[in-house]
Amino acid sequence: MDLKKLIKRQLKQIKDRKRNFKNIRVLFDLEKKDKYTIDNQTWDDLIMDEVFTEVDRTYSSAGESALYKMLRNPMMDEEKLNKRSNFINLFKKDLDLTIKLRCIFYNLGFDNKNRLIEMINGLLSVNKIKFYIYSLLGMVPIILIICAILFQQPYFMAILAVYVYLTIFIHNKESANVKAVGLTYLRDLINGAKSLSKIKNDELEVHMEEIKQLLDQLKAIDKATLTIKALNAFGGLLEMFAIPFFIEESTYYKISGKLIEQKDIILKLYYLVGELDALTSIAIYEDCNKENCSKPKFVTETSLKMKDGIHPLLKNPVENSIEIYNKGIVLTGTNMSGKSTFLRMVSTNIILAQTFNFVLAKEYEASFFYVVSSISPKDDIMNGKSYYLAEAESILRIIKSLENNVAVFCPIDEIFRGTNPIERISSSAEILKYINKEKSICIVATHDKELSDILKGNYDFYYFSESVDDKHGLSFDYKIKKGVSQTRNAIKLLDYVGYPKEIIENAYKRIENIEGYI
Repeated sequence: MDLKKLIKRQLKQIKDRKRNFKNIRVLFDLEKKDKYTIDNQTWDDLIMDEVFTEVDRTYSSAGESALYKMLRNPMMDEEKLNKRSNFINLFKKDLDLTIKLRCIFYNLGFDNKNRLIEMINGLLSVNKIKFYIYSLLGMVPIILIICAILFQQPYFMAILAVYVYLTIFIHNKESANVKAVGLTYLRDLINGAKSLSKIKNDELEVHMEEIKQLLDQLKAIDKATLTIKALNAFGGLLEMFAIPFFIEESTYYKISGKLIEQKDIILKLYYLVGELDALTSIAIYEDCNKENCSKPKFVTETSLKMKDGIHPLLKNPVENSIEIYNKGIVLTGTNMSGKSTFLRMVSTNIILAQTFNFVLAKEYEASFFYVVSSISPKDDIMNGKSYYLAEAESILRIIKSLENNVAVFCPIDEIFRGTNPIERISSSAEILKYINKEKSICIVATHDKELSDILKGNYDFYYFSESVDDKHGLSFDYKIKKGVSQTRNAIKLLDYVGYPKEIIENAYKRIENIEGYI
């Protein structure tokens, strides 16, 4: 099938590919983080690996890495955000251009073991002496063959046979140093960058010019990787014949120092190529979901208004709207009613708004936010920490983030659930009051009715609810409502899943005794 037809056919398809996030995030991990980077806990809290998988339509390792880096670094500058959005709009509008670009990314493909980044990430072996040694040894087979022809002596061929055996042994030993696969993908990256730089488009001109400048600085590496690529073609068939001449080894040690010197240039080229792949990917995702997408509006006042927002991972999402001005929100409700999903829905849309200038909502109007969450802090007992201590450190991240200039959006689920009720409610109330005084919007989900009572006047109140009965079982509407939840369902859920009636009846009686005592 013609490649362009294949690319066009796949435009509306979800990318069914197993992703190795350890490799995908390496480019992000290599670079210095800014003060508004999404930290690891927030990323995990918001299940952003799954969100990444949902929006990812990239065709290359560079594209995956660039897309991941973008999502980890939401923008705080509307002008820069609009520039990125202009590229996305261009790719949505100009289908022929998008297909041309994606053909290049398709041919670039994936460096499945991430050898290129691994190779230049401080693992290069620089040894000029080896370059000279292997260059000289590479001449030995030629000398032996010439001697065998000139002197008609068979022992020259015997020496050659022994020599070839030794070269195979040395080649296998050097394979850990000579990252041929990494050099091969670098060759593919350079070829892809060259193809991109030839595309004529006024709106892409500045981007392509930057790629050309980087290619000019990589000319020496360009020539060397061409040799490596040729040897690894046809399933490595030519490599077998090249082993006695140490071509891979001498080429590698010739340019290894240059690779280290130009590491930053290579990484920048990797990102610039990947950036276009990532943005065409987002353009396709947004076009496929255009009935649910809208353009966000940014305001200076610390506020958040969202109409009919949905989460990108839900196949049958329930739309929810919220308006937050000046105060945070206390979110109450029974188990499984949708509180955590709502926290993630709002947070994810903030990240999408500030990364790609679209949201999954009918309307979105908000200030720029630094998103720091505490939704599902992990039990860190293996590191000698209690659940409570891990959560205390998690909340402290939020408090420290308030020192920045940008407003903080902080979703918190069940604050201090790992300690006793009296201290939990007391410390939680003071922390939430403190956060609310700063430049922030906090949404805290809780089961503590006492906490809701203490925070009246400081926070607004919303809730989720459900019904549980013997006939229909669990029934949730997943709609946010104004006010404080007055219902509980923990014991009902135990009854619903089949706990013995004795436990259920005695649990209800114990509630009556406790409430009567209080």
